[in-house]
Amino acid sequence: MMIIAHRGASKLERENTLKAFSKAIELGADGIELDVRKTADNYLVVFHDPEIGGKKICTLTLKEIKQEATKENYQVPELEESLRLIAGKAKIQIEIKEVGYEREVGEIALKILQPGDFTIISFNVKSLQNIKSYFPKVKTGLIIGTKYGRITQILWFAINRQKMLAYADMFSIHWKLWLSGFAKLIPPQYSLSVWTADGSPLIKSLLADKVVGYIVTNFPDKALQLKKAYEQK
Repeated sequence: MMIIAHRGASKLERENTLKAFSKAIELGADGIELDVRKTADNYLVVFHDPEIGGKKICTLTLKEIKQEATKENYQVPELEESLRLIAGKAKIQIEIKEVGYEREVGEIALKILQPGDFTIISFNVKSLQNIKSYFPKVKTGLIIGTKYGRITQILWFAINRQKMLAYADMFSIHWKLWLSGFAKLIPPQYSLSVWTADGSPLIKSLLADKVVGYIVTNFPDKALQLKKAYEQK
Protein backbone atom coordinates (compact mmCIF):
# COMPACT_ATOMS: atom_id res chain seq x y z
CA MET A 1 0.00 0.00 0.00
CA MET A 2 1.45 3.35 -1.04
CA ILE A 3 0.32 6.78 0.13
CA ILE A 4 0.32 9.26 -2.78
CA ALA A 5 0.28 12.99 -2.03
CA HIS A 6 -2.34 14.54 -4.32
CA ARG A 7 -0.69 17.52 -6.05
CA GLY A 8 1.86 17.36 -3.26
CA ALA A 9 0.95 18.08 0.35
CA SER A 10 -1.84 20.24 -1.02
CA LYS A 11 -3.55 21.08 2.27
CA LEU A 12 -0.32 22.30 3.85
CA GLU A 13 1.19 24.15 0.89
CA ARG A 14 -0.28 25.45 -2.36
CA GLU A 15 -1.00 22.51 -4.67
CA ASN A 16 1.34 21.61 -7.54
CA THR A 17 4.19 23.77 -6.29
CA LEU A 18 7.74 22.89 -5.34
CA LYS A 19 6.85 23.74 -1.74
CA ALA A 20 3.97 21.22 -1.81
CA PHE A 21 6.24 18.53 -3.27
CA SER A 22 8.99 19.24 -0.74
CA LYS A 23 6.48 19.06 2.11
CA ALA A 24 5.14 15.72 0.87
CA ILE A 25 8.69 14.36 0.76
CA GLU A 26 9.37 15.71 4.24
CA LEU A 27 6.27 13.93 5.55
CA GLY A 28 7.43 10.66 4.04
CA ALA A 29 4.82 10.20 1.30
CA ASP A 30 5.47 7.13 -0.83
CA GLY A 31 4.57 9.02 -3.98
CA ILE A 32 3.45 12.35 -5.40
CA GLU A 33 0.78 13.03 -8.03
CA LEU A 34 1.12 16.12 -10.21
CA ASP A 35 -0.63 17.63 -13.24
CA VAL A 36 0.95 18.72 -16.52
CA ARG A 37 -0.17 21.27 -19.10
CA LYS A 38 1.57 22.82 -22.11
CA THR A 39 2.07 26.54 -22.63
CA ALA A 40 1.71 28.51 -25.87
CA ASP A 41 5.50 28.56 -26.24
CA ASN A 42 5.80 24.78 -25.71
CA TYR A 43 6.88 24.57 -22.09
CA LEU A 44 5.45 21.89 -19.84
CA VAL A 45 4.21 23.33 -16.57
CA VAL A 46 2.77 21.71 -13.46
CA PHE A 47 -0.73 23.13 -13.06
CA HIS A 48 -4.17 21.60 -12.58
CA ASP A 49 -6.74 24.06 -13.89
CA PRO A 50 -7.09 24.90 -17.61
CA GLU A 51 -6.94 28.61 -16.79
CA ILE A 52 -4.90 30.98 -14.68
CA GLY A 53 -6.13 34.49 -13.97
CA GLY A 54 -9.10 33.87 -16.27
CA LYS A 55 -6.82 33.03 -19.21
CA LYS A 56 -6.24 29.61 -20.76
CA ILE A 57 -2.86 28.07 -19.97
CA CYS A 58 -2.48 26.91 -23.57
CA THR A 59 -2.74 30.50 -24.86
CA LEU A 60 -0.12 31.95 -22.49
CA THR A 61 3.66 31.88 -22.58
CA LEU A 62 5.66 30.57 -19.65
CA LYS A 63 6.61 34.12 -18.73
CA GLU A 64 2.97 35.23 -18.75
CA ILE A 65 1.94 32.30 -16.57
CA LYS A 66 4.65 33.07 -14.05
CA GLN A 67 3.53 36.71 -13.99
CA GLU A 68 -0.06 35.66 -13.28
CA ALA A 69 1.06 33.37 -10.47
CA THR A 70 3.23 36.07 -8.94
CA LYS A 71 0.12 38.22 -8.49
CA GLU A 72 -1.17 35.56 -6.08
CA ASN A 73 2.23 35.10 -4.43
CA TYR A 74 3.09 31.62 -5.69
CA GLN A 75 5.14 30.03 -8.47
CA VAL A 76 4.15 27.63 -11.24
CA PRO A 77 6.97 25.13 -11.67
CA GLU A 78 8.03 23.46 -14.90
CA LEU A 79 7.73 19.69 -15.18
CA GLU A 80 11.46 19.10 -15.38
CA GLU A 81 12.35 20.99 -12.20
CA SER A 82 9.51 19.26 -10.37
CA LEU A 83 10.72 15.81 -11.38
CA ARG A 84 14.31 16.66 -10.45
CA LEU A 85 13.15 17.74 -6.99
CA ILE A 86 11.19 14.52 -6.38
CA ALA A 87 13.55 12.05 -8.12
CA GLY A 88 14.90 9.39 -5.77
CA LYS A 89 12.70 10.55 -2.90
CA ALA A 90 9.22 9.35 -3.94
CA LYS A 91 7.40 7.63 -6.78
CA ILE A 92 5.57 9.94 -9.17
CA GLN A 93 2.19 9.88 -10.90
CA ILE A 94 2.28 12.34 -13.81
CA GLU A 95 -1.18 13.30 -14.99
CA ILE A 96 -1.39 14.57 -18.58
CA LYS A 97 -4.35 16.93 -18.75
CA GLU A 98 -4.77 17.07 -22.56
CA VAL A 99 -3.96 14.94 -25.57
CA GLY A 100 -1.05 16.02 -27.74
CA TYR A 101 2.15 16.35 -25.75
CA GLU A 102 2.69 12.82 -24.50
CA ARG A 103 6.04 12.38 -26.25
CA GLU A 104 7.48 15.51 -24.60
CA VAL A 105 6.32 14.40 -21.16
CA GLY A 106 7.79 10.94 -21.62
CA GLU A 107 11.10 12.26 -22.89
CA ILE A 108 11.54 14.63 -19.96
CA ALA A 109 10.55 11.96 -17.44
CA LEU A 110 12.94 9.37 -18.87
CA LYS A 111 15.78 11.89 -18.91
CA ILE A 112 15.49 12.15 -15.13
CA LEU A 113 13.80 8.95 -13.93
CA GLN A 114 13.87 5.21 -14.49
CA PRO A 115 10.69 3.63 -15.93
CA GLY A 116 9.89 2.07 -12.58
CA ASP A 117 9.97 5.42 -10.81
CA PHE A 118 6.86 6.91 -12.37
CA THR A 119 3.49 6.27 -14.00
CA ILE A 120 1.87 8.50 -16.60
CA ILE A 121 -1.86 8.79 -15.95
CA SER A 122 -4.74 10.46 -17.77
CA PHE A 123 -8.51 10.56 -18.16
CA ASN A 124 -7.86 10.22 -21.92
CA VAL A 125 -7.37 6.71 -23.31
CA LYS A 126 -5.75 8.31 -26.39
CA SER A 127 -2.98 9.75 -24.22
CA LEU A 128 -2.23 6.31 -22.80
CA GLN A 129 -2.23 4.84 -26.30
CA ASN A 130 0.26 7.49 -27.41
CA ILE A 131 2.54 6.84 -24.44
CA LYS A 132 2.56 3.10 -25.11
CA SER A 133 3.35 3.80 -28.76
CA TYR A 134 6.33 6.02 -27.92
CA PHE A 135 7.53 4.37 -24.71
CA PRO A 136 6.33 0.74 -24.36
CA LYS A 137 8.14 0.24 -21.04
CA VAL A 138 6.55 3.24 -19.33
CA LYS A 139 3.66 2.36 -17.02
CA THR A 140 0.34 4.05 -17.71
CA GLY A 141 -2.81 4.54 -15.67
CA LEU A 142 -6.36 5.40 -16.68
CA ILE A 143 -8.18 7.80 -14.36
CA ILE A 144 -11.91 7.23 -13.99
CA GLY A 145 -14.10 9.73 -12.18
CA THR A 146 -17.78 10.27 -11.46
CA LYS A 147 -18.48 13.25 -13.72
CA TYR A 148 -21.24 11.39 -15.54
CA GLY A 149 -22.49 9.45 -12.52
CA ARG A 150 -21.37 6.18 -11.01
CA ILE A 151 -23.75 3.92 -12.92
CA THR A 152 -22.88 5.54 -16.25
CA GLN A 153 -19.16 5.20 -15.59
CA ILE A 154 -19.52 1.54 -14.67
CA LEU A 155 -21.51 0.81 -17.84
CA TRP A 156 -19.03 2.80 -19.94
CA PHE A 157 -16.12 0.82 -18.55
CA ALA A 158 -17.87 -2.50 -19.06
CA ILE A 159 -18.54 -1.68 -22.72
CA ASN A 160 -15.03 -0.35 -23.44
CA ARG A 161 -13.17 -2.66 -21.07
CA GLN A 162 -10.93 -4.45 -23.58
CA LYS A 163 -9.68 -1.22 -25.16
CA MET A 164 -8.80 0.22 -21.77
CA LEU A 165 -7.08 -2.92 -20.55
CA ALA A 166 -4.91 -2.82 -23.68
CA TYR A 167 -3.36 0.57 -22.89
CA ALA A 168 -3.45 0.86 -19.10
CA ASP A 169 -1.21 -0.87 -16.56
CA MET A 170 -3.19 0.50 -13.64
CA PHE A 171 -6.50 2.20 -12.92
CA SER A 172 -7.02 5.24 -10.73
CA ILE A 173 -10.65 5.45 -9.68
CA HIS A 174 -12.65 7.97 -7.66
CA TRP A 175 -13.42 6.82 -4.15
CA LYS A 176 -17.17 6.83 -4.85
CA LEU A 177 -16.58 4.28 -7.62
CA TRP A 178 -14.58 2.17 -5.18
CA LEU A 179 -17.54 2.24 -2.78
CA SER A 180 -19.76 1.12 -5.67
CA GLY A 181 -17.68 -2.02 -6.19
CA PHE A 182 -15.98 -0.82 -9.37
CA ALA A 183 -12.78 -2.67 -8.44
CA LYS A 184 -14.51 -5.97 -9.25
CA LEU A 185 -14.44 -5.00 -12.95
CA ILE A 186 -10.65 -4.74 -12.99
CA PRO A 187 -8.58 -7.93 -13.45
CA PRO A 188 -6.27 -8.69 -10.48
CA GLN A 189 -3.07 -8.22 -12.49
CA TYR A 190 -3.78 -4.49 -12.82
CA SER A 191 -2.82 -2.09 -10.02
CA LEU A 192 -5.58 -0.04 -8.42
CA SER A 193 -5.30 3.52 -7.15
CA VAL A 194 -8.14 5.32 -5.36
CA TRP A 195 -8.54 9.12 -5.25
CA THR A 196 -9.06 11.46 -3.47
CA ALA A 197 -9.34 9.82 -0.05
CA ASP A 198 -9.26 12.43 2.71
CA GLY A 199 -11.52 11.26 5.55
CA SER A 200 -10.14 8.94 8.22
CA PRO A 201 -12.94 6.31 7.94
CA LEU A 202 -12.44 6.08 4.17
CA ILE A 203 -8.66 5.82 4.46
CA LYS A 204 -8.99 3.09 7.09
CA SER A 205 -11.34 1.12 4.82
CA LEU A 206 -8.96 1.45 1.88
CA LEU A 207 -6.02 0.30 3.98
CA ALA A 208 -7.93 -2.88 4.74
CA ASP A 209 -8.67 -3.57 1.07
CA LYS A 210 -5.94 -5.85 -0.28
CA VAL A 211 -6.86 -4.96 -3.87
CA VAL A 212 -5.98 -1.29 -3.46
CA GLY A 213 -2.33 -0.50 -4.09
CA TYR A 214 -2.35 3.30 -3.88
CA ILE A 215 -4.29 5.78 -1.77
CA VAL A 216 -4.23 9.28 -3.28
CA THR A 217 -4.91 11.93 -0.66
CA ASN A 218 -4.72 15.65 0.06
CA PHE A 219 -3.68 14.72 3.62
CA PRO A 220 -0.62 12.46 3.30
CA ASP A 221 0.33 13.20 6.91
CA LYS A 222 -2.99 11.80 8.17
CA ALA A 223 -2.91 8.84 5.78
CA LEU A 224 0.66 7.94 6.76
CA GLN A 225 -0.29 7.97 10.46
CA LEU A 226 -3.29 5.75 9.79
CA LYS A 227 -1.15 3.42 7.67
CA LYS A 228 1.41 3.11 10.46
CA ALA A 229 -1.31 2.33 13.00
CA TYR A 230 -2.87 -0.24 10.69
CA GLU A 231 0.45 -2.00 10.09
CA GLN A 232 1.13 -2.18 13.82
CA LYS A 233 -2.09 -4.08 14.53
